[in-house]
Amino acid sequence: MRKSGHVSITMLVVTLVMLLLLCACGDSNAQNGSVSPSEQTEGRASSFQKAYREPIIPERAIPELPPELPTGILVMIDNYEPARPQSGIDKADIVYEIIAEGGITRYMALFYTQAAESIGPVRSARYYFVQLAKGMDLPYAHVGGSEDALPLIGSLRIKDINEISNAQRYFWQDPSRRRPHATYTSTSYLMEAIDNKQYAYKVPDLPPLSRTFEGDPLPDPQINITYSSSYRVQWIWDESLGENGQYLRHINGKAQYTSDGVPMVADTIIILAALSTPRNTNPVTSAVNIIGGGDAMRIVEDTMNRGSWKKESAERPLFLYDHEDNPMSRKPGNTWIQVVDTLEVVSFGK
Repeated sequence: MRKSGHVSITMLVVTLVMLLLLCACGDSNAQNGSVSPSEQTEGRASSFQKAYREPIIPERAIPELPPELPTGILVMIDNYEPARPQSGIDKADIVYEIIAEGGITRYMALFYTQAAESIGPVRSARYYFVQLAKGMDLPYAHVGGSEDALPLIGSLRIKDINEISNAQRYFWQDPSRRRPHATYTSTSYLMEAIDNKQYAYKVPDLPPLSRTFEGDPLPDPQINITYSSSYRVQWIWDESLGENGQYLRHINGKAQYTSDGVPMVADTIIILAALSTPRNTNPVTSAVNIIGGGDAMRIVEDTMNRGSWKKESAERPLFLYDHEDNPMSRKPGNTWIQVVDTLEVVSFGK
């Protein structure tokens, strides 16, 4: 009995000592900033939330209008005389115009802010338009393409919507038009194609908006752009258009309207100089150096601002700069980007 009592007392003493040590360790941990496993979990969660907070986006000087489309979409549009008048081009945020072949240009229209029930006639791809499309990383709708454009679409992994090879169901033929000027589509058809092909949505990187513009006074409210001896573009200021006037587009002296009778207008006109040379093909096609850089000009209302452009590679976007090397801004509304061989083909007045 005495031995058993001695053991019990010993165990009691050991237990008390261990409790004291644990308390001391707890105090030491508290003093040294250590935390319990549950507190560590809460700390990690707090750190995770802080690291992945939604970024604070500064307010723009002019906020963009709520878009009607969840992603930007690029569409190649015909500009041969039998293709006029075109459809849907008035709904595009930006239209790029570049020489194609035979002295005639082709359009690439970017749709985002407004949906369009009919777009066309849709035509084939050219390699320099493909390079622009890759820099924007937007779905690209077209009908076939030149021999150097189609392989480039594959190698650059373009979000391709090609009526001939992989997307016929998203286009239709207008029986009142003769092929190859009869293929049409719509933003709703193209959105169906984008979803079915599981292409990621992307908000287009548009030039920033502004309401005030600095620059030299415009010599005359008529801008003339000569692409060839048989094809000339004129932009003529018309006070009756829009809220406070817009530039009305003309081809060879004739005002342009869509198939719905809507004037084809521009609120901002940007002209880029990129070396363009004809190629000995049948039909004659063009080589356009859209990768590189060069001079640029922006026209808004009665002001002209000279600047520059830069595109470092097919994968990189096209950057536009004003005369102070700031991003070139645009007026709310329709923007046309005219790519020409040299700014010497631009003149003012009748």
